Amino acid sequence: MTNETQVLVALILWLFLFGWIGMRRGYTAELWLLLITVISWILLQEQGDVLVRLANFAGKFIALVQAGGLTAETEEAVRIVAEAPNVITEDNRQGFLFLVWALIVLITFIATSSTRLVKPKPNNRFLSFLIGAVNGLVFAALLLPVLNNLLETITLPQDSAIEGLLIVIGRFWMLLADSLAGAWSWVLTWPAGAWLLLITALLLLIAWPLRGSAARKK
Repeated sequence: MTNETQVLVALILWLFLFGWIGMRRGYTAELWLLLITVISWILLQEQGDVLVRLANFAGKFIALVQAGGLTAETEEAVRIVAEAPNVITEDNRQGFLFLVWALIVLITFIATSSTRLVKPKPNNRFLSFLIGAVNGLVFAALLLPVLNNLLETITLPQDSAIEGLLIVIGRFWMLLADSLAGAWSWVLTWPAGAWLLLITALLLLIAWPLRGSAARKK
């Protein structure tokens, strides 16, 4: 089997998987996911500097709070803000925008899977499969270059497919663990006010489904 045939078979399996997901979710949810995925990607590529500036402003504000600048003299507060480094630089700009896009897609997928937000309609299985497959094609085009950058850093053995699979899985696991550890270390630097906002948001997320359950019981 040639490399081109392997790629074709892998792509067909990928599209069938997304098509099956589309049939499970329905064409309305898949269409919303497709539109938001594509539009958010284009907007972040074209207007991402707006989010970068907001993130850097938030980072400088946190640095100001941590340094007690809110109660300091104006000149001292200005100095603290000026000396605070940018959270998002040219080196991590693309990674930051990709993370924002991934969060938008994840939230959209969860939201459109809810029958409260996307009302279920008579499902056209062919149309749902088709739009789901299109989503798979879009995700392949957007994610494969990112995954390829990671796979290029991995040296796979030529004589053991199982060992190669374990190496790839282990590399993904290490990347996830390192990312979570870095995120947790960053979260630990948050001031008390940020922790209060986070806890409040978590409580609201927990209370919202309970509110719906209580309303149904009545």
